[in-house]
Amino acid sequence: MEIWTAWTQWLLSSLAFISAHFGLSQAAAIIVLTLIARAVMSPVSLAAAYRMELNKEKMARLKPRLEVLRGVFRDDPAELSKRTMALYREHGIALVDRISLLNAGSQGIFGLGLFQALGHATFSSRFLWIANLAKPDFYLTVLVGALMLLGMVLMPGGTTEPSMLTMAAVAVVVSVIAVATLPSAVGVYWATSNAFSVVQTLALRALLWRRGRPRS
Repeated sequence: MEIWTAWTQWLLSSLAFISAHFGLSQAAAIIVLTLIARAVMSPVSLAAAYRMELNKEKMARLKPRLEVLRGVFRDDPAELSKRTMALYREHGIALVDRISLLNAGSQGIFGLGLFQALGHATFSSRFLWIANLAKPDFYLTVLVGALMLLGMVLMPGGTTEPSMLTMAAVAVVVSVIAVATLPSAVGVYWATSNAFSVVQTLALRALLWRRGRPRS
């Protein structure tokens, strides 16, 4: 696709511009570009995460009614699904909305685009303890996994729901295996993005705390 190729080339050009114009290393340019992109997308991603948490709270309150529906329509899956969705609509619960789609789309377009761009770039420099950005690095791989796990654990309910713990463990393992086979340049992007996610999760927790704080 010409549009996608142009997008990945623009990302490469942006990295080269940041590195040359500000006198930064290749790794520092990756960090700066990632932080800029995540900051631009943060209003949408934070709004999507906040709305998801509100939906979870509403669904928790509806649990008794959902259990009743499951008992009444246990032999009629189609009617059960219809009644469940009607109950969700009645209480303003949207499993998929424009905010969540925009968030997933923007994150995917940037993340996959930069991933492919870095795969076509040439790296010969070092960064911190990383001897060569073109090769995998064990400690960077551990850092990526630790930041990803921290972000998931900090999510509201992240340590109380067994299903979320299982999903977090699987996601971390898959990510660590992937990073361990990729150039460190990709790992630098991944670690930076995960670190930003940790900060955003803390902001989400602060928003939820302020909303639930008793009014004086």
